[in-house]
Amino acid sequence: MHGQISKALMQVNTDGGESDAIDLRQLQDFFWRRWKVVVATAIVVMAVAFLALLMVTPRFTATAQILLEPRKEKIFGAEQILPELNLETSNVDSQVSVIQSINLLRRVVEKEKLTLDKEFGQSQKLGLFGFLTGLFSSSEPAGKVDPQAGEIPPDVLASIKRLREALDVQRVNRTFVLSISVTSEDPVKAVRLTNAVADAFVVDRLDARYDAAKRASSWLAERMESLRETLRLSEEAVADFRKAHNLVTTNADAKVTISEQQLSELNGKLIAARAETAEKRAKYEQVAQVMQKGGNLQAIPDVVRSTVIAELRKQQAEVARKEADLIARYDVQHPSLINTRSEKRDIERSIAAEVQRILVNLKNDFEVAKSREESLDVSLKQITGETGIDGGVGVRLRELERINAANKTLFENFLSRAKITQEQSTFEENEARVISPAIKPNAPSFPKKGLVLALAGVVGLLIGIGGAVALDMLNSGFLSSREIEEKLGTPVLASLPLLSAKDREVDGKVLEPARYVVAKPLSRYAESIRNIRVGIQMADVDNPAKVILVTSSFPSEGKSTLAQSLAWSAVKAGMRVMLIDGDLRHPSISKQFGAEAKPGLVDFLTSAVPLEQAVIRLDDLTILPAGSKSQNPPDLLGSERMRQLIEKLRELFDYIVVDSPPVGPVIDAKVLASLADKVVFSVRWRMTPRETVAEHIQYFMQQHKLAGAALSLVDESQAPRYGAYSQYYGHYYKKYYQN
Repeated sequence: MHGQISKALMQVNTDGGESDAIDLRQLQDFFWRRWKVVVATAIVVMAVAFLALLMVTPRFTATAQILLEPRKEKIFGAEQILPELNLETSNVDSQVSVIQSINLLRRVVEKEKLTLDKEFGQSQKLGLFGFLTGLFSSSEPAGKVDPQAGEIPPDVLASIKRLREALDVQRVNRTFVLSISVTSEDPVKAVRLTNAVADAFVVDRLDARYDAAKRASSWLAERMESLRETLRLSEEAVADFRKAHNLVTTNADAKVTISEQQLSELNGKLIAARAETAEKRAKYEQVAQVMQKGGNLQAIPDVVRSTVIAELRKQQAEVARKEADLIARYDVQHPSLINTRSEKRDIERSIAAEVQRILVNLKNDFEVAKSREESLDVSLKQITGETGIDGGVGVRLRELERINAANKTLFENFLSRAKITQEQSTFEENEARVISPAIKPNAPSFPKKGLVLALAGVVGLLIGIGGAVALDMLNSGFLSSREIEEKLGTPVLASLPLLSAKDREVDGKVLEPARYVVAKPLSRYAESIRNIRVGIQMADVDNPAKVILVTSSFPSEGKSTLAQSLAWSAVKAGMRVMLIDGDLRHPSISKQFGAEAKPGLVDFLTSAVPLEQAVIRLDDLTILPAGSKSQNPPDLLGSERMRQLIEKLRELFDYIVVDSPPVGPVIDAKVLASLADKVVFSVRWRMTPRETVAEHIQYFMQQHKLAGAALSLVDESQAPRYGAYSQYYGHYYKKYYQN
């Protein structure tokens, strides 16, 4: 079956419309034919899984939970210096790595003496589970577990590695709870190691706080001595500087040789004057640059902003408009036009004069600003003195005082923190505690036998179904009449069952299928032959076919048996029947009737014998054997004498059945098809390739000679049984057909 399951998704309803419902009968038929493959595959997979479970050592997992205490209110205020456990998301996740660290696991290994344990020790024997996990685990040597491990003995490192592989640490959802699990072959050992890892983590947090307190206390002591000496030296430097320069003051506002207020004011004025000078210089240099390059002076910003220039340009525009109007009305020598042009030149000269005045003003403004700046600078130098001795004294004094104040503040802060740290070092607070110790597991965590066997069964069924589908897809032939109709678009007249020797046994004699039709007219095979005869007749009701050609794609596809069976069935129906052996190369019908050495069709077509001597009469059936050998069968079969023979036989017989050679090897069947009314194409069940049938049957369809196909040699025990009454049909009439 090619794609039986996929085709079940789209079936045709009894009313002719399409339905999306799954055809359960097709699925039932598929599993009925392939259930042995599916069940056998599932059993084999489950057996392999069961054997694997017997070989795998069960492992038990114990779990403990640790609560990381959230940050509490600071007992000693905000000036604590000892590090605290930060329970932000990233830091909580970091504690997972801490628990899996080599230093913490080393404590557990040494405390529990795991180097001597047969499961976690260096001399551990690998079982099946260890071998399988070793294939997918890192092959890193035991001596290179962690580059920061230092000088750790190889046996300890090996035990740490195995303990890390058996350890699983996870954060419980988004809480402050960590789940610690250890898997071992011994449930008691799993509990012991889980609790040991949890206790080691709690102790590690306490040790971390104690070590931090010690380091902080030592560092603060050393730092305090250094700050005290620095503060003393800075105070002495301030005092010595004041004494050397006769600067006596009682506060930070020390009096020096010049007035700081006056210096501040002069500095402010000088800064403003320099800014103004820079602005004037920029304007003046812009004008000079434009003049140097011969640019348009009227585009300078100060010229553009001038109200006088704006008014003159307005007058210029008015005069230009007036000039244009006069030019349109008078000639160039008209007095009004001459006066207007004179007025225009006067305005242009006024604009040029105004521009020059603005440029001169810009230069004057720059020189005035520059003179004011120089004056302020001279005044400031006169007050402070050309050497700047007094200013240097004030700056140096303020620098020494700032250094002294900073040293004093820093010393006081460190003194306060040293007191707080001393108190904190005497107060121990747990940052982590075990809230759920590990208990002995009742069942192994691996393997879960029920789940493994169930999954093996499901996988086995899936593999079996896939294999069954693959077997059907690899089958290149047709399995049912429906497949032929769907793939080739041609009707199937009937399916001919495969008759074993036992089925064809009648009165102690094994009959040929053609004779079996006569001996058992109510048999299933005889009924199928009658279906073919009726189908041929219904192919063209207005012009019932007389000459029937039977052919196939390849030899051994049951065409000769089908031709004989059709002939005997027609004889049983009371017709005058002629059976012609048209296979001149391999005359199967002639051999069947023992007439291969007698004259026949070839002899008649070559005019060697008359028709009366070429035919054989057997009961009510007239047979025309192949006759002598021929070197050119297609020419004989396509000759005019052959055509005349068929026309003559139409008048003498009611039914003419012609057995032709297969279409694949030779062309004889296509030559005979031109003489036949209808063609019956025999397709062997499961054997004839679909592509070959489609290629060969296409010719007869194009010639409108094809009555339909016959599916021959069908093994009904394995063939699909479509239709609502297939089961009923097979069981109800089976005994009836056998009588």
